[in-house]
Amino acid sequence: MNGCRWLVVLAAALALAGVGCDSGSDPFTDDEWWTPFIEPVREAPCADIRNRMFVIDDRLVFTDQVGSCADARFAQILYGETIDNVKCVNADSIGGPIRQCFDAAYEDEFLTMIDHLFEPDLGLGPSHTVWQIPL
Repeated sequence: MNGCRWLVVLAAALALAGVGCDSGSDPFTDDEWWTPFIEPVREAPCADIRNRMFVIDDRLVFTDQVGSCADARFAQILYGETIDNVKCVNADSIGGPIRQCFDAAYEDEFLTMIDHLFEPDLGLGPSHTVWQIPL
């Protein structure tokens, strides 16, 4: 198979597999309901090592923050459509690590995301859209 045809076959296979973490619309052209999250996430007090924000299925926001603070060194938080609607938290605290879901319907997905922080789709697979929002 020549090189050009091989690339077409590979591109088609990746598209069918859902690789690229997107099977939905681009959040940068839709109603950007998630923009109120950006400044609070950017200004997080302990996120000097890693500070990321994702929009999932155009209805959830997931943040992943790690810093060099003595306490509260890490936090992963799953939100609904507003910053006050916290679904689940995995965080360091002065009393030790805390992992809690306030909405049990999101617990399995949240645990998957925590276990797959460095996968582009956070381990959720092709049935979900996952967009990392530049901070």
